[in-house]
Amino acid sequence: MAETGYVQPDIGGMVGRGEFRDLIAAVKGSDPDTMSDILDSLIGSGEGAVPALVTALREGDEQIEMVASIALEKIGKTAVIPLVMAFREKDGLARVKIADILANIGDPAVDEIIAALRDPDEEIRVLSALVLGEMRTPRAFDILISALRDSSENVRAQAAISLGELGDIRATDDLGKLAEGDGSQAVRQVAANALIRILEVKEEGA
Repeated sequence: MAETGYVQPDIGGMVGRGEFRDLIAAVKGSDPDTMSDILDSLIGSGEGAVPALVTALREGDEQIEMVASIALEKIGKTAVIPLVMAFREKDGLARVKIADILANIGDPAVDEIIAALRDPDEEIRVLSALVLGEMRTPRAFDILISALRDSSENVRAQAAISLGELGDIRATDDLGKLAEGDGSQAVRQVAANALIRILEVKEEGA
């Protein structure tokens, strides 16, 4: 049941008036049926609801952030560019949440994440490399190989890990060079681990 004092929202009216922020706020304290109805309405509203949903990721309320995340993932392709813009602008926990949403959206987000791996912000490059590894898309191979030469050891390390996730045997030469010659011990270790992972997968498939 909804919390005491909770007023049942006029979902249809809010959608019709484009009051998406108020509709999202109505999630707080709602019962499961109402929350499900709000979620369905947000998803059905598509691109129009995206700005309010992206803003809601920083509400600090678990229910609201969960509904916003699910809705953005379901809306999918039309949410990608606003999400990537927010990904590049926001920081901290919100940026991590957006990275998770983009990873779950999958293929429609790949090109934008590849572009974000060239961002001047180190944290964005690290998270972009992470997301591409989680997506396991072959389209990320070339940019992740390039990222092995990034000026940031954190980016190089995450690129190596993600290449290990991709499991593409073509990465073995570059990972081997990184494992032997990188100036960071941590990077050398993760590169070696990624190389081992790829070779083990190859042996298993032989």
